[in-house]
Amino acid sequence: MKRINKVQVGQRFRAIGVTGKPTYAYEVQAMFRSNIDEHDYARLVEMVDQTRTKTIAISTLMDPRHFVPLPVDAPPKGPPTGLGEGEIGRAVLNSVR
Repeated sequence: MKRINKVQVGQRFRAIGVTGKPTYAYEVQAMFRSNIDEHDYARLVEMVDQTRTKTIAISTLMDPRHFVPLPVDAPPKGPPTGLGEGEIGRAVLNSVR
């Protein structure tokens, strides 16, 4: 696996699920340093559903056990819904209201 040296806004990453299989694809929307713990963080936006965001430490984003970088200008591979194994059930439950 390729280890990345730095993270930039606009970079894309694929999350690695608990089973070791790729799941969601995210794009870095913003980066900042916390005033509380002095760590660097990235705000990620899911590429399929832009309403889903998460904020994680840059060190976690750079760890190939948790995220892998996507090639530049390449659409993410995977199901068209962006859902990985185990996530489809949650999507079905969330869609029934």
